[in-house]
Amino acid sequence: MEPGDALQGPRGNSGEPASAGATVLVVDDDDDLRELLVDILREEGFEVRTARDGSEAMDVIALLPQHAAMLLDLSMPRVGGREVLHWLQSRPDLAHVAVCIVSGEAELLPGATLAIRKPLLIHQWVRIIEWLRERLETPAAARQPGF
Repeated sequence: MEPGDALQGPRGNSGEPASAGATVLVVDDDDDLRELLVDILREEGFEVRTARDGSEAMDVIALLPQHAAMLLDLSMPRVGGREVLHWLQSRPDLAHVAVCIVSGEAELLPGATLAIRKPLLIHQWVRIIEWLRERLETPAAARQPGF
């Protein structure tokens, strides 16, 4: 799978994805974890795009639909997650992208609304899925920037 590739999740009776229009960008330099996150999110009905580092993420983010969220590692080569968050905050046109930090340094930083420490345990997977559903099933107009 190439960075930015879209994966389609399960479809409901209407032919629409279970979380229609909801796209998640998974940004992590760990290939195995990134692929595992993609598989789980796809099974949960999300459309998924990927990036291996912050530089790729910034290229992909601009292409995301209004109904989007990002799972972001902080420690990556080239451009890290902190730089991505700073860049997002400087772009009001991207305020619709909800951010969850998934990192060994699970510090909640400005621009993110959830931080989960790696390695991920089952209750953390559940929390991430709940967070995504809360963020992506709420109309964008009803959310505050960064939420």
